[in-house]
Amino acid sequence: MNDHLDEYLMMLKVEMNAANKTYKAYKSDIIRYLEYIKDNEGLNSISQIRQENIRGFVRLLSELCLAPSSIARMISSVRSYHQFLSKEKILNNNPSLSIFTPKQKKKIPQILSPEEINKLFDTIPKDSILNHRDHLIIEILYSCGLRVTELCDLEITQPYIKPTLDLDEEISFFDENNQINSIKVSDAKILSKNHPAKIAYERELINKPGLLKVQGKGNKERIVPIGSKARSKLESYINTSRKKLIEKSKKNSVVFLSRNGNPLTRAMINKIINKWINISGINKKVTPHTFRHSFATHLIEGGADIRFVQHMLGHSDISTTQIYTHLDKSTLKEEYKEFHPRANYKNSLV
Repeated sequence: MNDHLDEYLMMLKVEMNAANKTYKAYKSDIIRYLEYIKDNEGLNSISQIRQENIRGFVRLLSELCLAPSSIARMISSVRSYHQFLSKEKILNNNPSLSIFTPKQKKKIPQILSPEEINKLFDTIPKDSILNHRDHLIIEILYSCGLRVTELCDLEITQPYIKPTLDLDEEISFFDENNQINSIKVSDAKILSKNHPAKIAYERELINKPGLLKVQGKGNKERIVPIGSKARSKLESYINTSRKKLIEKSKKNSVVFLSRNGNPLTRAMINKIINKWINISGINKKVTPHTFRHSFATHLIEGGADIRFVQHMLGHSDISTTQIYTHLDKSTLKEEYKEFHPRANYKNSLV
């Protein structure tokens, strides 16, 4: 059977810039699909495939008791494959157009409360190079909402990490007479270091978030804010502990390294998190993604706009982000009505 699978996979890799994990999943799905078409439906040509053949494949997936999310992904793979065949004029019709994806019950993600986050941070001592690194790993996962692969690939070269203020922006300060005054940033910058306006400028700059450059799914680059506390911890680690870790391997440019100076893998990050969760006594199943869920949930609960959270998470579809709005309804809303949510959120963190 001439299935044009190689051309389809080339399109995924070159034109769609699919992530390696996505590429492998789609390849496996289509191979399984084509085997079904040949062995179960008895077809010898992709031009013979009709809607009923694809529906038979979907029925088989359901009979295998696969998770709805796995079935949905396989149907998506089949649709993508047939769309390619149709677009490239290999086939005149697209039999997958009327195939519907079964509705999935969206699971409410497991999250950690701000108190549990604090407890975890308090558990990790900063008395060694590796503990310093582990503390920062959790800080970045939670403060920036990164995926574990994004964390593993995070580069030390960060052109936007230093915060800046617009030159025309005005800042307030107390003058010598203890009166509130305002001054433009452009003027405050050139004053002597002991001038109240210069001190106010420096303080404003320190508290301003920086920006991290992150390589997301499908090699899509995005920029995410990093708060002053997380930024300070990152700079401290790079200038101290990481320098000692890199001594055994000068070639690596990623932030997080093993004791041998090699980049940390996803499995290593999981192991690190499990270690500290167990020591902290937090009785929950926690993965690197738990911190991402917690990050998004706390932002939504704090009043952040869902499109801002969508950008922070790197979601191409806002419906993926909307699951976190469901969490907001199931939490203690009255506490958030009484206090400004975001201020409360910030104050609760280390």
